[in-house]
Amino acid sequence: MTAILIRDETGTGISRAALRFDWKARRQLRVRDLIAERVRLEWDNGSKTEDEKTALVPQGAPCIETVEAAIDHALTGFERRAYLVIINDHQIPNLDDGITLIPDMTITFMRLIPLVGG
Repeated sequence: MTAILIRDETGTGISRAALRFDWKARRQLRVRDLIAERVRLEWDNGSKTEDEKTALVPQGAPCIETVEAAIDHALTGFERRAYLVIINDHQIPNLDDGITLIPDMTITFMRLIPLVGG
């Protein structure tokens, strides 16, 4: 079992409380699998209030009815560069990039904030 620390940050450096969970399934996975598992974990923990939205579901996001729709929304957001996935200070650019889980690794989901007029 591998313990993983997940943090949410914004482009301004604001960090939300970290989430720690134990990955039981396997030590090798793709970024898309990591995102899907993160969404499932949040879904199982219950719906978020507007102030508790994470990097994967921004404030003002439409109401999402199923976990599958939430996963699709998060994967589309990654492809559109709405957020970055950073693992131990290295950006992972593609959904199909492989990740080897190691004990006590840190995964950061960084929400990018669009510039006004740019």
